[in-house]
Amino acid sequence: MTNIDPITKLTNNSSMFQSGGHILYMYNETNQYVRNAVSFIHEGIKREEVVFVIETDEMITNIKKYLSAKNLHDRQLNSIIYINDHEFYFKGELFNYNGAGGKLTNLVQPYINSGYHIRTWGRVPVPSKDPIERLVSHECNCDQFVSEKRVISVCCYNGLTTPAYVQNELLKSHTHLITDDEYTKSPFYRKNYHKTITMEDADRLHRLEERNNYLQTKTNHLILENHLIKLKSELIKESESKLRTIINELPIPIIIRNKNKILFSNKLTEVQFNFNNQVNETSFKPFFKSYDSAFVDSSTTNTQKHKFIHSNGEEKYYIVKSIDISFENTAAILHAFVDITKEKQNENLLIRSEKMNIAGELAASIAHELRNPLTSIKGFFQMLKNSGEEKSMYYSIIGDELSRIEQISSELLSLAKPHSENRKTYNLIQIIDEVKLLLISEANMKNVELILECNDNDVFVNCDDTKIKQVFINLLKNAIDAMESGGIINIRVTNLRETVKVQVIDQGSGIPEELIKKIGEPFYTTKEKGTGIGLMVCYQIIENYGGTIEVDSNVGVGTTFTITLPISAEVLAG
Repeated sequence: MTNIDPITKLTNNSSMFQSGGHILYMYNETNQYVRNAVSFIHEGIKREEVVFVIETDEMITNIKKYLSAKNLHDRQLNSIIYINDHEFYFKGELFNYNGAGGKLTNLVQPYINSGYHIRTWGRVPVPSKDPIERLVSHECNCDQFVSEKRVISVCCYNGLTTPAYVQNELLKSHTHLITDDEYTKSPFYRKNYHKTITMEDADRLHRLEERNNYLQTKTNHLILENHLIKLKSELIKESESKLRTIINELPIPIIIRNKNKILFSNKLTEVQFNFNNQVNETSFKPFFKSYDSAFVDSSTTNTQKHKFIHSNGEEKYYIVKSIDISFENTAAILHAFVDITKEKQNENLLIRSEKMNIAGELAASIAHELRNPLTSIKGFFQMLKNSGEEKSMYYSIIGDELSRIEQISSELLSLAKPHSENRKTYNLIQIIDEVKLLLISEANMKNVELILECNDNDVFVNCDDTKIKQVFINLLKNAIDAMESGGIINIRVTNLRETVKVQVIDQGSGIPEELIKKIGEPFYTTKEKGTGIGLMVCYQIIENYGGTIEVDSNVGVGTTFTITLPISAEVLAG
């Protein structure tokens, strides 16, 4: 036996057809709602009534789909009049109950005048502001219209969102009530309800609305709190798995440990610390001991610097940030390692720079102490020379040596005092050629050949040419001195577009690996009578020009000094 929908049972009787009916439909389930709507519309088409459907666009589409399965003619389907609910009930964003009543009258009256029976189906939205006052006025007007015109009108409300006190008031202006599955006469219907609302009723409705708004606010707060509690509960349940996933993707090494046992480590820890066996875990124990003694209470984030020596012998410096956590139901400590090795190297460079400043101050004081007596000696020497005694050869030697001493003291003084530079754009190849000319005789005396190789004859840098010459004179003299058995010194210049690389490659005795790090430090030298000032000045000059000096050496093979300088900005811009 086919189940008959409650709306069909209610409307399929002669009394409803003759006198009309104002039906309140409180629905809960969307599927059953659509079934009742389709049954109501289909029944009206079979009775050749004019059917008005006031719905959302989405619901209109669903209703049309189900009606198309009823084997109706196109004429019958096209006879249904569909109206968008928002356009019908609202004026802007306000619920326009007076306007809605007027629209209904204007739409229906021509068909009534033509002798048609009318039935309407409409979903009624509940206004957010003053819902009782607006809905009661609207439904009372509708009830009067339905009674006078003998229209069958179904007013649909969402039973889940419409407050109970609003439903009670709506029952007073509707002849019948249906739900998704049942129907009945309204126990509260009052035919003249719209004419008998007193001030007392209005005050009562207003108090109900205020109470409902208060309860709705409290309900919203409770819903929010309940949502937060559920969210926290879910987060707690998933915290450990999420923690593992997040930690694994972080770009810093992280470990979680309990006492000396590592409970978890991310991928980067395994890469940087080669952490895959008990031996490497043991290498963390000095850090654990240091941390535990320094931080007894680690309830807050603690920070500590620590040096680690990796399995390959490389020294690494880290800032370690740590905090107590719970992991796998066990009290644990999370350590995050931020690599500051480069910063530590920069710090060492600053210390080295300070050493150079001290060396400059010492050089200044020494130069000032030497310069005054040298001036006096030179003056008296000139007087002896003018006396006419025949010792010109000795005087010449003494004069040359005194001039050399004066030159040395002047060079020492230049290390400390600020230079008024005259930087211009010079061709580096030309500067090196000029240096070669200065040193060619000394190189020939020691059976050393200077060879210049370049991939570009025009390599321009912005510099003070005298200082750059000083750098290459120093490097080439050191290379010549290191080649006691003679050989070849290659000066290799490579234009790298934005920078130029100059390599001074000798075939000398080389420098032991443990001493290379000290090259360029004040007063450090590998020469028996050297001072270590020359290379230190070279480092200072090149660094001031935004360049670098690197040293590579093999004992018994030779040494390579590599200088990198930026190409002149004028050349790059041109």
